[in-house]
Amino acid sequence: MNNKGIVATLAELEGFYKGQAAGDVIELMNQSNDCLNDIPWMEANQSDGHLTRIRTGLPDVYWRRLYQGTPPSKSAWSQVKEGCGLLEAIMELDLEETRLYGDKAKTFRLSEGQAFTESMRQKVAHTLFYGDNSASPDEFNGLAKRYPAKDSPNVLDAGGTSGNMTSLYLISWGANAVHGIYPKGSQGGLEHKDLGEYMAVDEDGRKFEVAGDKYNWRCGLAVRDWRAVVRLANVPVANLGKRKGESGFIDLQALTVQAKNRMPQHLRDKAVWYCNQDVLTALELQSTDAGNVHLMYGEMFNSRAIPSLHGRPVRQCDALSSSESAL
Repeated sequence: MNNKGIVATLAELEGFYKGQAAGDVIELMNQSNDCLNDIPWMEANQSDGHLTRIRTGLPDVYWRRLYQGTPPSKSAWSQVKEGCGLLEAIMELDLEETRLYGDKAKTFRLSEGQAFTESMRQKVAHTLFYGDNSASPDEFNGLAKRYPAKDSPNVLDAGGTSGNMTSLYLISWGANAVHGIYPKGSQGGLEHKDLGEYMAVDEDGRKFEVAGDKYNWRCGLAVRDWRAVVRLANVPVANLGKRKGESGFIDLQALTVQAKNRMPQHLRDKAVWYCNQDVLTALELQSTDAGNVHLMYGEMFNSRAIPSLHGRPVRQCDALSSSESAL
């Protein structure tokens, strides 16, 4: 199937690949990095990345008089190449160890493999926010790299200046907003290949027989409209437990109202909040204060337990660190 131009979540991509001879292509483990399930993915137009146009200005328009011409105009745009990275891991299990499990050997091998897939999920989620291609050339740039300073567009300063900080993001996913990419000619998601049984070599050069598995994930991130992301940065973690009226109280309700209103209406109508456990706990505690009625629980993502902040769902994402430095 040709998936060119299709923007789909990992779960939807899994449906596209069903019945193909690709084997176990996608591993979905819904834990506390649900951003990986929300983000839509698109096949890139190049093997090493995605070349895209980003509109930087609108065309001029004119009021015209009868029998008077209108000068031509055009929009302004810039061309950006978004990079992809290749995340890979190889698991080797000593065959003698697997034989100890008898008829449960396949179950043992699968459980070991799940640790690899979860590690890769956490690595991709972390890179979505903190990837830095200039510091680690094999990574793609994450959102913190693209919204790096408190005076950057769509970055709101929560006021923290020292100690451990964290960030809260409002992201609008979509083909013309923010989406994931995977290289041209490849498949989206986490791919698994059974390497079979073969001879490996220990650190002393001695051989032993192993069963091998290879896992890889080719992916990147494209931000086509910078307005589709708002970062609430410099949130001091030490003050998140303080209640209204206490010195150093962080008014997350007021800050998130300001954050959401930085995003155009058509984008924020589809946006999702992402925060870690510390911020989510603070949001829920603050919602019990008098006058705070903005946090509710809705029926989004097939669940009745998803909190909603100012009408948009809040998703816990543990890839967001509570030890960021102040911007």
